[in-house]
Amino acid sequence: MNPSRELLEQIAAAHSLYLQLSYDYWIGHSLYTWQWWLLVVIMIIPWYFWWRLVDRKRLLEISCYGFMTFVAVLGSDATGVAYDCWQYPIRLAPKFPHILPVDTTLLPIIFMLVYQSFAKWKDFIIATVIMAAILAFVAEPLAIWMGVYEMTNWKYYYSFPLYIVYGAILKFIIQTIQSAQATGESPKR
Repeated sequence: MNPSRELLEQIAAAHSLYLQLSYDYWIGHSLYTWQWWLLVVIMIIPWYFWWRLVDRKRLLEISCYGFMTFVAVLGSDATGVAYDCWQYPIRLAPKFPHILPVDTTLLPIIFMLVYQSFAKWKDFIIATVIMAAILAFVAEPLAIWMGVYEMTNWKYYYSFPLYIVYGAILKFIIQTIQSAQATGESPKR
């Protein structure tokens, strides 16, 4: 047998075992716990408040910023899990290694509200630094205390600059898109 094929089969078998163990753990230790119910609430309730608070005149712009936040956070989360930086003992679904309510709801909404509230760069950066400090040094330890998040090869202070960089880069991208739209220029070919 081809050695690479044999290795691929071993990887497939290990992955199948991982999926089965993940499911067994989820059924026995995650599903319907108070933390699981909290994640369900976090997945739904913040959208109600966001809808009440969002500036409807800027809905498309703010939603695009939120969607880009969602993509950045989900990608970072997948990378962090894949490289064993952190893990999630409590998940909504067994085959998702991510903490979906935080990735798809909580962080995008927090980022969108900061983006909406602070239009000037200086104010935005100050608010983003404060937000990053709260997320990295309050929310992450709280998530660990609640048992929904475990750091394996990560520190709180690694997260702090990432939150700031995400916020700033995404604001820059949105403003660049808005500027291109305002001038009505097509890309040069």
